[in-house]
Formats: sequence, structure tokens, C-alpha cells
Amino acid sequence: MTDPEKSRLKHPLLRTAIAALVLGTLFSMKMAAVGLGYIAVFLIFWLPYSLYVVIRKPELRKVQSYKIGIWFLMIAIVLAIHHVRKVVTRNYADSVVLKIEQFHQKQGRYPDSLEEVGISRVELKDNLSLPHYSNKPQFYYPDTVMIFHMWAYDFGKHEWVNEDD
Repeated sequence: MTDPEKSRLKHPLLRTAIAALVLGTLFSMKMAAVGLGYIAVFLIFWLPYSLYVVIRKPELRKVQSYKIGIWFLMIAIVLAIHHVRKVVTRNYADSVVLKIEQFHQKQGRYPDSLEEVGISRVELKDNLSLPHYSNKPQFYYPDTVMIFHMWAYDFGKHEWVNEDD
């Protein structure tokens, strides 16, 4: 290996960038936002150290500032991905509920299956992962941000409720 290749592999930001990329990719997956809590624990200990380096060690200030920026940029991107996914999913779920309610108003009963309102199982699964509908009526789907968290639509109150409450 030549000297330029060695210095490129030992770039002071390379390990931080790779770690942030790997963890950001992992925690950007559906229902994996809880992983950001692990990053928060890491930052509780690492951030005071980093601020000490930035304040007390001028020769390392620039690199340490970039490292701080990389971690916060990763967190911002992951949060943005989860927010967009949550909004898109809720909008789709709202459209399903609207179709169910419209069917109920026209027919005087709730549909036996969502196929009656024009929604196929494949389409529903593609948009809501593991949704459930029954004509009791019950409609719920898993949250896109947190694992083991469900959103259910209360047809009596006409609102979404957290199934964990």
C-alpha cells in the first residue's frame, strides 16, 4: 500500500462517518427509531468530551467539530425519514378510513372486507405493513416509528387512538 492510500484510510473523520452511515441506515428502517435512544446515551457521554476538545485543544477543534456535525446530521436525517414515512402512512390510513366511512354511510353497514371498498390486501399490506380490519368495526396498523406500537381508528369517536393507552 502506498503512503497516500494509508493516509486516506486513516482520515480522522472516516470512522465517524462510517459509524454514522451504518447506524443511520439501520435506524432509518421502519419501526427502528427507538435505536436513536442508543445514540442519545452515547452522546450524553461523548458530547461533553467533544466540547472539551473543541474548547481546550485548538489543533483538534476543526476535526472534532466535524464529528459533532456528522452525528447531528445523521440524527436529523433519520428523524426526517421517520417523520415523512409516518405522515405518508397516516395519510394512506386516513384514506382507508374515509372509504370505510363512506361505505357505511351509503350501505348502512360496515364492509365485510376492504375489498368491498376497492382496497386489495396487497395494496393494504404494501402501504401499512401489517394492517387489520374487521367489520365490528376495527381498523388498526403498526406505527412506522416504534416497534410494538399500534394505531387504531375509533369509529365511534372518529379519531385515531394509541393502542398502548
